[in-house]
Amino acid sequence: MDYQELSGATTSERDKAFALEFTNFVNGGMSSADQTGREMTRAHRYLQQQMFKVFIGFMRQLAYNYQKGRYDQHNEWASKLASEAYGHLVESELIYDPEFTNPKAE
Repeated sequence: MDYQELSGATTSERDKAFALEFTNFVNGGMSSADQTGREMTRAHRYLQQQMFKVFIGFMRQLAYNYQKGRYDQHNEWASKLASEAYGHLVESELIYDPEFTNPKAE
């Protein structure tokens, strides 16, 4: 199942190519998630802002996937944590997303 099927949005070929390149990096080239994250904070502040938006988009999609049961034992922890974190950001009105339903708030 690809992103387009999950969200109804179309994804540019450049975004797809980057996602595949990043997947390959994480799957075989990354030595440490913490070190990579730290290194990414060395980018220019504007780029940090844009990279964080990508992170939020990833977290949002994982949160929606969790709510819809689109996860398994391989990504359950990440999906559940994303749902909890994203739900907190919505509930705290730090992110506006009227379509996200926080299960704890119901």
